[in-house]
Amino acid sequence: MPLFTVILSRLLFSERHSTQTYVSLIPIILGVTIATVTEFNFDALGLASALLATLGFSLQNIFSKSVLKQTGVHHFQLLQTLAQLSLLLFVPFWVIFDLRSLLTTPPFDPDHAHHTQSILTSSVLLLLFLDGLLNFLQNILAFSVLNLVTPLTYSVANATKRIFIISLSILFFRNAVSIANIVGISLAISGVLLYNRAKHLERRLATKLPLHNNNYI
Repeated sequence: MPLFTVILSRLLFSERHSTQTYVSLIPIILGVTIATVTEFNFDALGLASALLATLGFSLQNIFSKSVLKQTGVHHFQLLQTLAQLSLLLFVPFWVIFDLRSLLTTPPFDPDHAHHTQSILTSSVLLLLFLDGLLNFLQNILAFSVLNLVTPLTYSVANATKRIFIISLSILFFRNAVSIANIVGISLAISGVLLYNRAKHLERRLATKLPLHNNNYI
């Protein structure tokens, strides 16, 4: 996502960053890649879908930030508007694929599987509720952060979140930690620290007053 955000911001809005900022993105991207290499199962359709999804998220972040800057709308109101538009766009797909599948699924045998069905239904509903609640909180936090920082900084924070997810998955699922995981996580964290330093230097340079030219007429 940081790579897509840099390229798209440059193409769409001619946004430039310092050389140190561009260089700091390299260990972040490599670190996330190396940290996930042990979970890598190649599938062409899955890879293409993941890249398109990342491209879509990058575009969403860039245009959302542009709307926030140009209109001054509250970021929660923008999130509400986007959620309503998403609902209108995806309801037809839900009707075509999910609803039709639910209506055509053969019923369980009430004499043998009713108890199992009720357990599965309550379990699935609970998981769906928790998933929706966490996704809602994640969107609230995401738009709050995006309102404060640039799309590129948000993308770097998103990459940092990936590292956090990988670390939690290792602890939660008791996956074996490989050298690649350790190297990747360390490299990505180093890249984030370099990025923070580069942005700090950018802000310091931006706050310096221009030199006065006495020869100016």
